[in-house]
Amino acid sequence: MGFLYFGLGGALMGAIWVFFTGLILHDNYSKEQSGDWFVYLFFGPLFLLGVLFTILMPIIMSMELWPGPLDLPIMFDRRMRKVYKLIEQRDVSGRVKQRGRVGILEYDWEDVLASHRVSTVFIGNGASAQRNHSLWLLVRDKDAKGFEGAITPVNQPPYIDEIALPAHFVLNEHNAPRVWEHIRRYMNENGPALPWGEQLADTTAPVTWWDSLGAVSVFGPGYVKRWRESWGWMAIMHLLSPLMLPLAVLMATTNWLSYKTAYPVQWPQEVLDKVGPPVRLEQ
Repeated sequence: MGFLYFGLGGALMGAIWVFFTGLILHDNYSKEQSGDWFVYLFFGPLFLLGVLFTILMPIIMSMELWPGPLDLPIMFDRRMRKVYKLIEQRDVSGRVKQRGRVGILEYDWEDVLASHRVSTVFIGNGASAQRNHSLWLLVRDKDAKGFEGAITPVNQPPYIDEIALPAHFVLNEHNAPRVWEHIRRYMNENGPALPWGEQLADTTAPVTWWDSLGAVSVFGPGYVKRWRESWGWMAIMHLLSPLMLPLAVLMATTNWLSYKTAYPVQWPQEVLDKVGPPVRLEQ
C-alpha cells in the first residue's frame, strides 16, 4: 500500500504545484510587454516539472492498483506433515504470468527451520536506532548435489526457499521466539491451533470507503462507541483534525482502492482434500 500513499499524495502535491506556478506565469504574461523574462526562466521549468510529476505519480500508483492477491496465506498440515505456500507465478523477468491465478508450493515439515532476524535502522542521522524483528521459515534442499551425510545442526544442506511469516511490525525479541514455539508445538506435539484465551484476527476487508476511514482514523464505523469508551482521546484527535483529517482521508482512499483492486485467493481443492476439515478451536 506504500505505492498508493506515495502516488496519490505525490499527484495531489504535483497538482497544487502546477496550479500555483501556472497562476504566477499567467499573471506575469498579463503584464505589459508580456511580463518579466526572469519569471519565465525560473517558474517555467518548475511548471513543466510539476506537470511531469503529476503525470508520473498515477503511474506509480498503478504499480499497486493493478489487481493483486488479497492475501497469500501459509497452511500448516500436521496430519500430512506438510507446509503449503501460495505464490504468484512469475516469469524469469519477475513479471506475473497471469493475474488472478496463484501457484502452490508444498514442502515437508522436516525440512523447515526457523530464522529470527533482527535489523537495526538508524533514525535522524544516527540520533536514535530502532530494531526490527522478523520471523522466517527456511526450507532445506535435502536433495542438493554435493551434500553428503545426515542432516544435523552442523551439517546443513543449502536452502531452496524462505517463507516470511506475517505481522513483522508486531514482532519483538520476546514474542518472535514464542510465535515459532507455538507453530512447533502445533506441528510436533499436537498443540492447539490457537493459543488459549486468544481470538482469531479480524481479516474482513473494508467494503465501503467509510469502513476504510474507520480502519485508519477515529472516524468511520464505531464512531459513537469510541466516544463512549475514550472521550478524552477522541477530543484530542478532533482538536488535531485540521492536521490529521486530510491525512486520514488520503490513507482511507488508498486503503479502499487497494482492497477494491485486489482479488481473493482460494486454496486448490486438492490441497483441501489432503488437509481435511478445519481444526475445531477449543473454547
